[in-house]
Amino acid sequence: MTPLPSTAGDTGGRIAISLDGVPETMLWPLWHRVGLAETGRVPREELLDDPRAADLLRRINYDFVGRFGRPHPAHTIRAKLGDRLIRDFAALHDRPIRVLSLGEGLETQLWRVDDGRMDWVTLDLPEGIALRRRLLPAHPRNRMISASAFTPEDWISEIGTDRPCFVSAAGLLMYAPDTMTVTRLLTALAAGLPGGQVYFDTIPGWYSRKTRRGLKVTPGYTAPPMPFALTLAGLDDFAAGIAGFRVEHSWTYADPFPRMMPILAMASRIGVVRRHVAPLLILGSFAPTL
Repeated sequence: MTPLPSTAGDTGGRIAISLDGVPETMLWPLWHRVGLAETGRVPREELLDDPRAADLLRRINYDFVGRFGRPHPAHTIRAKLGDRLIRDFAALHDRPIRVLSLGEGLETQLWRVDDGRMDWVTLDLPEGIALRRRLLPAHPRNRMISASAFTPEDWISEIGTDRPCFVSAAGLLMYAPDTMTVTRLLTALAAGLPGGQVYFDTIPGWYSRKTRRGLKVTPGYTAPPMPFALTLAGLDDFAAGIAGFRVEHSWTYADPFPRMMPILAMASRIGVVRRHVAPLLILGSFAPTL
């Protein structure tokens, strides 16, 4: 196993980052996606090819190991599945698509999946937009909106309906204060972006309760509260309460690439684990305009 590189100490000219609360979580998946390659925990062919993210990690002066610990496959699985779903959505249409990435943080998905025609809208809190502008290059088809994803009335009219739209909300909805907030967001997306799709993930109630009590990911990092929880057992009832929304598919985190999380893959075969315990990756669709 290759030892993880040090991410503390001598700055070496790297860029200092100071974030806390939910904005700091944008560094969490970056570390797991890039650092996983150095651990030897998963087969090389399962890793995410993301040189731009690797460059980001080298340039940021932040104690990734001390804050987030050893890399875990979950964020790579989420990103790889999201890449595949965007490409699948693009292949369904004979014209260019739009991607709306909610709470995008330092995700580098645009550079991984861009087909040369995609229109990309990044929506994030001011801290996230500022950091993207500081650390990532400008892109001619990337528009940025500074706003909270949980107040869609402030921005949904800016997205446009001239292209089919794929919405990525990966790593976002668990930070919603309650189920009603998530319901309002998905309802607004369904009404404002008919015929589109949405991809998001959810955590189970037991994990949500841990974060609300103060979950220490490592001795140096306490995760922010994640109030919104949803498992397979409640998915149908949840979806039924959202006008114009339908679940197309759901996966446990182990389902898309089982060799990356073999223990969860085995546990997910147990009905009670699959329905009540496992976190979910969800693809939904919005009804087209009649």
